Amino acid sequence: MLRIDKIMKEHNINTLQLAEIMHVSPQYVSEVVNERKNITITVLAKFAKALQVPMASLVEGYHEKEQLGFNSFNCPYCGNVISIEKSDKC
Repeated sequence: MLRIDKIMKEHNINTLQLAEIMHVSPQYVSEVVNERKNITITVLAKFAKALQVPMASLVEGYHEKEQLGFNSFNCPYCGNVISIEKSDKC
């Protein structure tokens, strides 16, 4: 339900390159991309920063809402809309 692999393809970046940017192992990136590892919002934010995309874009359903001008997505578990706003602390 993550879109990291799609975004990597859009940016012409492979697992090894993303791992180098994030200072993690390629295996870790692969496990996250293939959803074999549970991740936190903090980890999701690190992937977004490394890929230079909004965090919400890493989750399925984002583009449906993006067309409406929102930075939100549908939760893959409950279906509720989750909005993400940038904080002044970022």
